[in-house]
Amino acid sequence: MNLEARKYQFIQELVKVEDESVLEKLELILKENQNNWYDELSESEKAEIQIGLDQAEKGEFTSHEDVMKRFSKWH
Repeated sequence: MNLEARKYQFIQELVKVEDESVLEKLELILKENQNNWYDELSESEKAEIQIGLDQAEKGEFTSHEDVMKRFSKWH
């Protein structure tokens, strides 16, 4: 059975589930298995992101509107 057929079969079985605790367990499994792109970043990349977030919190940024005005002559 190929992957697509297995997914379809799983969906059919999932529709029949009536126990909420089973659904909660499945949701946890799916969340744990999703790729978390942030965890895959290097420490320096995470530090750069944090710097940007800190600057934004302090209001140290240029609005999208201002950037678009500045670069409109090239667009």
